[in-house]
Amino acid sequence: MIIDAHVHLPVTCNGISFRQKKEQLLHEMARNHIDKCIVISDSYPVSDIGSIDDCVKLFEGSDTVHVVGGISPLCNYREQLVKLKKYLENRQIIGIKLFTGHEEFYLTDERLKQVYELAIQYSVPVLFHSGWSNDKYSNVLSVIEVAKKYPNLKLVCCHCFYPHLEQCMLAVEMQNIFFDISSIADDVSIIPTISNKLKLIIEKAPSRVIFGSDYGGCSQKQHIELIKELHLEKSLEENIFWNNAVNVYSLQ
Repeated sequence: MIIDAHVHLPVTCNGISFRQKKEQLLHEMARNHIDKCIVISDSYPVSDIGSIDDCVKLFEGSDTVHVVGGISPLCNYREQLVKLKKYLENRQIIGIKLFTGHEEFYLTDERLKQVYELAIQYSVPVLFHSGWSNDKYSNVLSVIEVAKKYPNLKLVCCHCFYPHLEQCMLAVEMQNIFFDISSIADDVSIIPTISNKLKLIIEKAPSRVIFGSDYGGCSQKQHIELIKELHLEKSLEENIFWNNAVNVYSLQ
């Protein structure tokens, strides 16, 4: 079994509908033998990858595709908080995403207190963007700070501070921080280095590393191959491919 815990609807420029993007995603899942996935919406009301309303509507009633809702303190924040709470109450979303770095706000921003409290109230994780050249907005020390301030909050570090995966090692002692490997297999030229760093993270946090691909921009196939090429014990590989995601996102 494989759960891809980090995908988006494809970004396209030729005006195809969200329904067609959904079909593209389902086709890619079937092609790569992905059993379930988690679609992450944008934080803005109009987006190529779909707003929270677009994604909830598109995958309503699906047993194989779940939705995480994006939110930003920079855009209709109060309105979006109300919307998030409604979708959480109705169990239409299973997590909340912060696009720190893509958007100019910090993980420690005091305005996010309401997001963190909502996540704790409804027992869902908060995902956040990390890595690349915009990493100051969610650097590892700020992640640890938030994790300590909210010990009952599950924080999912998307992209593992890519390409500096070694930073994860500073956070592995925090049991409420999880590591989503999406997009780290995108540059095949540095896969050997990435693989060695990922092995160390898995060794230290075997129940907190989650498979994801960042499909919509990255390859599911390359990310599956990355895990396969680590030659992990079967139980550990199953943890990465699906079991950890089931536990973090409370999937059935």
